[in-house]
Amino acid sequence: MNERIEQSKEMNDTGKNMLENVMVISAFNITKTYEPGTKALDNVSVSIQKEKITVILGPSGSGKTTLLNILALLDKPDSGKITLEGKDISMLSEKEAAIIRNKMFGFVFQFFHLIPELTVEENIMVPLMIRNPYNSFNEHRERVYNLLADFHLENKKNQYPNKLSGGEKQKVSICRSLAGNPNIIFADEPTGNLDRESASELISIIEHLNRTKGKTFVIATHNENFLKIATNVVYLSGGKIINRE
Repeated sequence: MNERIEQSKEMNDTGKNMLENVMVISAFNITKTYEPGTKALDNVSVSIQKEKITVILGPSGSGKTTLLNILALLDKPDSGKITLEGKDISMLSEKEAAIIRNKMFGFVFQFFHLIPELTVEENIMVPLMIRNPYNSFNEHRERVYNLLADFHLENKKNQYPNKLSGGEKQKVSICRSLAGNPNIIFADEPTGNLDRESASELISIIEHLNRTKGKTFVIATHNENFLKIATNVVYLSGGKIINRE
């Protein structure tokens, strides 16, 4: 009898560990209110799978950016729980959250957020130096050059952001997000400031990074073209997850 109980416990523990290995980050019953009586998120639960592309889709005001920010530890929910690789991270201090963001997350934004006074090379290298302060300058430079080569941006390394097209700026943003080899890349409306051709190219780049390098993406967008590459889709409307046929 005791042997069967132990075997059952081992199977449960194994199943739990396997689930934690698959689910990188999960949110349970998340609620967030910015204005009295208006909930940006209303009892939302979602799990992000490792090495998959999760698309949070919804119109403006649906709560998709709020959900992404909470998953990425850029904001805190009013209630609910967040787990990272099975560990509860709901009550982290801002300093603790910043350490996780620095070590484990990469970010791509609609408006690029490149530092205008820095060159392309420097925009990628500075956060890399912050993330890995004990690596040598030459190691950082080699990493940056390899990333720029992957995106065919070698000839742009000494350019400043104001000399780049929108598509080039977003490619640099993706290079920056990849520089520290993050566990998850969060992208908030990454095609929102791009023309159709550049947006299509960016979607292909994300798919390629996921397929060939196993990168995990969480993308908040209203662009339904991301559905072509999505592994999992979370439809939001009015701060709630909805079913969509």
